[in-house]
Amino acid sequence: MNFATYVSRQTTTSPIIYSIEHPSRVNLEAGTFTVTDNQLDLAIDANERAFFVVQARAEGRPLLTRSGIFRLDENGRIVTPSGDALLGTNDQPIVLPGIDTKVTVSQSGEVLEGDVTLGQIKILEVPLGSSLEFRGRSLFEANATRPPGSYSIRQGLVEGSNVQPVTEMTSLVEITREYEMLQQLLTDEHTRLNDLIDKLPVI
Repeated sequence: MNFATYVSRQTTTSPIIYSIEHPSRVNLEAGTFTVTDNQLDLAIDANERAFFVVQARAEGRPLLTRSGIFRLDENGRIVTPSGDALLGTNDQPIVLPGIDTKVTVSQSGEVLEGDVTLGQIKILEVPLGSSLEFRGRSLFEANATRPPGSYSIRQGLVEGSNVQPVTEMTSLVEITREYEMLQQLLTDEHTRLNDLIDKLPVI
């Protein structure tokens, strides 16, 4: 499973009792990198709060993503599997001259065909304390962004899921126990109320 299909989200308090008052938060801990040797597979390293910027087709506005699985569309644009165009620092899609174009992506995000610069990938950082909302398809929207202090783009790699199976299973067990406790509490309260009703005098 890769970052494109799952991002770990954690609740800040009890997931059963306080699910409305305390919504889940996004876990930005970096996942492991897998080598693909695909020239359009990219991973952001050295900054867990840095994101690619894509023009989301469905939403009609730029959104953020950590998923670096890209391909070329029929217009030569670098896009996500869903067709959202990767944006450059000029806020325009990065376009390659042809489908067979061989490119190199530098650690700073410069897209090169030989010595010719085709674009500069736009990277934004979400500051600590900012709101980050999941919009589906591995896309996020933040209430505040800024240029990243540091980062490194690694070409030919993808970032995997940051989910820890043991941790998630432990959380599932805890949720199940809390649910069972809450269910028992409601059952006991229902029984108590029925007993009180039975003891009421008939008028």
